[in-house]
Amino acid sequence: MTLREFVVVGAVFAFAGCGGGAGETSGAESDFAAEQTLELEITGTIGIELGDSNYVLGAVQQIAHDLSGNILVLDRSACCVRVYSPSGEFIRQISNEGSGPGELLNPFAIVVTEDGRILVESPYSGGVHAFTQSGEWLGLVTQISNNPLMNAVGAEGSSYIAMRVVVDVNESGDLEVDAFIGLYEEDEEPARKYWEYVFPYDPNDLTTMLKNSLMGHVFTADRDGNVFIAELTSEQYLVQGFRADGELFLEIEQDADRVEKTQQEMDEEETYVISYLRALGLDGVALQYNPQPCRNTISDVETDGEGRVWVRRGTVQEPVFDVYDYSGEKLFTVSVPGAGEDSTFWEFTIDQFGIIAYSVNPELYQQVYILEMPELQQ
Repeated sequence: MTLREFVVVGAVFAFAGCGGGAGETSGAESDFAAEQTLELEITGTIGIELGDSNYVLGAVQQIAHDLSGNILVLDRSACCVRVYSPSGEFIRQISNEGSGPGELLNPFAIVVTEDGRILVESPYSGGVHAFTQSGEWLGLVTQISNNPLMNAVGAEGSSYIAMRVVVDVNESGDLEVDAFIGLYEEDEEPARKYWEYVFPYDPNDLTTMLKNSLMGHVFTADRDGNVFIAELTSEQYLVQGFRADGELFLEIEQDADRVEKTQQEMDEEETYVISYLRALGLDGVALQYNPQPCRNTISDVETDGEGRVWVRRGTVQEPVFDVYDYSGEKLFTVSVPGAGEDSTFWEFTIDQFGIIAYSVNPELYQQVYILEMPELQQ
């Protein structure tokens, strides 16, 4: 598979975490209980349909916070990073479209390091670019022209966690896919791998390729180097935590109902994935996608900088998180009431600076949502 094909296919990875379309669900919460049930409130939005170009978002690829708590929006179509205050006011734009020094082409990931640098992966313009918080280009820190890093998230120091999918020839002369989640330290090769799966390359079976790689897992990391990974499956509810050295230290397991997708959900999912790939220019590949019949038990994993793991349920429509400490004890449940059907497609960023989200499949126009965490009851 070429770089372009994997860059395009990787764009649907965010959708995979949603567990399907927007059908009705019942009886999916019977095995979950919590001491407290908290509600997130949407306190602001970034993004308008028409008007000030600083607020008209194109194709949001990823969102993050810088070390001042400002909101970073990586816009793939505009080839830039837009910086907003914690309340949503525009501050500045970092970079622009082009192939010159510090310019971006089809940027794919953004990471904020502990020293404050903003790393932006743009394989078509050389690899991973580094910028200061004020937008000054510091140079290319890692050269990448093939097999781009997917869904990167900042870890300890200047390192980050990412998925990579490599197609190569094995000892028998056959093409095979090597998919893995690894730790990167400003080098093209991973310093460590936390999960890996090697399987035969079959360009005519897009569904299996996506499930075994880009649409197979969600993951996150904290600033102490702890990594949390969950498989996207309807078979089990399991989150594994790894120390920076790769040692398994945590397994969070829950009983969860299997929730079947409606036929409408499956049709919408198939249509969405195929149309999205075509819209991004993927040609010459068999675009036959067969959705799984049941929703994933987990659709996202985040960590908030307070020693807590947020696990989003994939079996319900609106966002619901089960929140655990690092010993695996469940602390409370968090929901976003009134978020609506579109929230099935929301991708969250949760860290020490707050909670933000955006939809990978917006109903009208692209927006970033700013959410507030209520005070915990003592």
